[in-house]
Amino acid sequence: MLHVAPPCSAPSVLWDSKLSDKTGFVEVDKGTCQHVRFANIFALGDCSNLPTSKTAAAISSQYHILSMNLAEVMAGRSPSHKYDGYTACPLVTKKGLCILAEFGYGGKDLETFPFDQSVPRLGAYVMKVYVMPLLYWHLFITGYWNGPTLLRKIFHLWMKD
Repeated sequence: MLHVAPPCSAPSVLWDSKLSDKTGFVEVDKGTCQHVRFANIFALGDCSNLPTSKTAAAISSQYHILSMNLAEVMAGRSPSHKYDGYTACPLVTKKGLCILAEFGYGGKDLETFPFDQSVPRLGAYVMKVYVMPLLYWHLFITGYWNGPTLLRKIFHLWMKD
């Protein structure tokens, strides 16, 4: 299976900015999302140099970490929450079947559900087609979806990490 994605590039306004690294993306700590030189700057998603895919799934988890760390910095504390690199890409293998590819930094599996998600399933397809758009438009865009971390913890209570 070949999954092709176009190359990502930072917005042109960042390329010559003191905020950017040599690739043009905002230079942040990969765990805290805080800028490495300017403590009052945080970044996530398409403008950050976080070493993970630029997906809505990744940004929802980044947003949660960033918002908690930003609140800590505004209260005069050091950021303590860490982003694990979570990202996801539902891959439709054929009509009615989908693989839920979920992983973190270093390619570590971060599967939400307690079954082998590398097997194409109808349930994953239903999630991709019907559930994920609802999550996106009604929870993620409005700031109420912080990624599946809590669900992953609940579904894996009896499993060792």
